[in-house]
Amino acid sequence: MDENTKELIKVRLEKAEEDIETARELLSLKRYRAAVNRSYYAMFSITTAVLLTKKLERSKHSGVQAAFNHYFIKNRIIEIEYGKIFDYVRKKREECDYTAKCTIDRETARKIVKDSRKFIKRMMRYLYYDRN
Repeated sequence: MDENTKELIKVRLEKAEEDIETARELLSLKRYRAAVNRSYYAMFSITTAVLLTKKLERSKHSGVQAAFNHYFIKNRIIEIEYGKIFDYVRKKREECDYTAKCTIDRETARKIVKDSRKFIKRMMRYLYYDRN
């Protein structure tokens, strides 16, 4: 892997870590919709880093999800539950960002932040250990 790709992965990891920490802070402030948003973007950032390990780049959210499912879930590099987490959190984020009325309760937001953290930990394991 070239140095430019390594640096790009590092930047995306840092962004994911910052976004998931922000999601946790928003959760504690009872800003549930915003916590869901930051949780999703944390997952999106780390997923784009994971795709870079296969020299894949996608600009659209649907493209990132499709490539992740095709190259990592379908090929059993990453367990299916992580594809389901990504799908669920993406749908909830889109619901909250694009519908006129979105209500996210405390428990749903907590689950999303928790699942997003689990997702990020699994992707970090792939990035640091599984692919080497």
